[in-house]
Amino acid sequence: MLSRQEPSAPEAANEPAAAATTTGRSVATDPWAALAQARTAEQLCQAWLPVLCGMLPHARSGVILLQDADGSYAPVAIWPGQTDLSHLGDVAQEALVKGQGVVRRDAGNPTQFAYPLDGGGRLFGAVVLELQTEADDALSQAMRMLHWGVGWLMDLHNRRQLGVQESRLARSSFLFDLALAALAETDSHKASLAIVNRLAQHFGCHQVQLGLEKGKTVQVSAVSHSATFDEKTNLVNLAALAMNEAFDQRATVVVPEPEEGASLITAALRHYGGESGSAALCAVPLEAADRVVAVWLLERDTPFTRDECEALETLALTMAPILELKLTAEEGLLRHSRRSWQTLLRRTTDTSRPGIKLLVLLGALLIVFLALYPADHRVASQAVVEGAIQRVAVAPFQGYIRQAPARAGDIVQKGQVLAVLEDKDLRLERVRWESELEVAVRKEREAMAKADRVALRLASAQANQARAQLDLTLEKLSRVEVVAPFDGVVVRGDLSQELGSPVEQGKVLFELAPLDAWRVILKVDERDIAWVKLGEPGELVLTSLPGQAYPLT
Repeated sequence: MLSRQEPSAPEAANEPAAAATTTGRSVATDPWAALAQARTAEQLCQAWLPVLCGMLPHARSGVILLQDADGSYAPVAIWPGQTDLSHLGDVAQEALVKGQGVVRRDAGNPTQFAYPLDGGGRLFGAVVLELQTEADDALSQAMRMLHWGVGWLMDLHNRRQLGVQESRLARSSFLFDLALAALAETDSHKASLAIVNRLAQHFGCHQVQLGLEKGKTVQVSAVSHSATFDEKTNLVNLAALAMNEAFDQRATVVVPEPEEGASLITAALRHYGGESGSAALCAVPLEAADRVVAVWLLERDTPFTRDECEALETLALTMAPILELKLTAEEGLLRHSRRSWQTLLRRTTDTSRPGIKLLVLLGALLIVFLALYPADHRVASQAVVEGAIQRVAVAPFQGYIRQAPARAGDIVQKGQVLAVLEDKDLRLERVRWESELEVAVRKEREAMAKADRVALRLASAQANQARAQLDLTLEKLSRVEVVAPFDGVVVRGDLSQELGSPVEQGKVLFELAPLDAWRVILKVDERDIAWVKLGEPGELVLTSLPGQAYPLT
């Protein structure tokens, strides 16, 4: 609980340079100078609050609440210093719950005003002021000043969020760089060297070692900035023991521990640190496929923080499968087969996995059953059902589609109209040739009356031409309607979406098949054709009737 010596309201209002403190810390006497020199969130809030309250003539007290990492809100700045402002908790809580400004006026008591700090739709704090006035003008002035000055706190929040995003981006970038460096190498040893060198550079370590699991123990495999090393030296053996300490506990072991009361065993790690002269050590196991495949051992002079340990554990989650993949790819056929059989045998004999035992037993029984039980060999293939006889209805001449009442799937009778072509031009052409025929006949008669043989022959030829064209036009008019040649079903053709479109002479408009004869075409794969013999029985299952099978031979 924060406390202070209570000054009177006028005295509090005339203290523009009062120091804002939290948990016993003080800011510079000049709040404007402190505001300009602020480097942390606490310093900025402790400098900003006195500046704001100093600009409000009726300000009695104020407090800034910011959200902690656990989601709770705690005061980071109080004005005047060492003040008990617990009575402002209710109005602050109400503003945070409602997400909007709250004003409380009680007769005879100072006016309380709380304003929530919203950054991108998420509350991160609140500013609470206590004013020794009930005048609306003074309250409005205080609100305007608060709205004007809260930009400093919003900028603080944005910079904090930007810092978090930059930290995450840097961590992700290093993770991708580390993974790509390991994947780019051709073998596990080169990949291990690439990993430890980058870890040493990124975390400021003078040495990073990587040990691989071999026979339920860890042996040093790679040392940063060293192409080769002597495996028989005392330091290498001590490093292997320190790695085995993390390997056996399957947990990250750190010396010195970042938190008090750690329950992990660190004897081997401390012994190695004493021999190597490293002040800070961190051993991180890399787990993949429910087993530890490797261990990192990092050495430097400054202690490892909790954030760095979490970053190393995150990197280990990504790099463990990559190392496992490299090691598996380098295994010989015999070793790979042996490890696969060992894994299967271990899972089969594991008492905690009765389901796998039952599955293996059922699999063995199934193999025996399939080997002894006689069964028919079935050849499956796609099938097409079509009419034994198919006829087409084509366009009798070049024209345009006027009507198309029939479509695929329709049952039609002989002579039923399937489509009608446009006959407007043909009717006009018929009138034309009828007129020309009439003119030619009249000329022929006039030539006969005048006994003009040349004109008679010319008129007779024109009449014959007009008569032939007229007969052709009449023939086309008689074939305007495309009709069904027999009783059957339309298996292909739908002109309902092509009304008014042109068609060429001879274009297939419909395909028809009779209803009394069908044939089934089987499309057997060439690899299965040897199994098909003449006269063998089979079953036909139609897509439209999946529950019904038709026998065929």
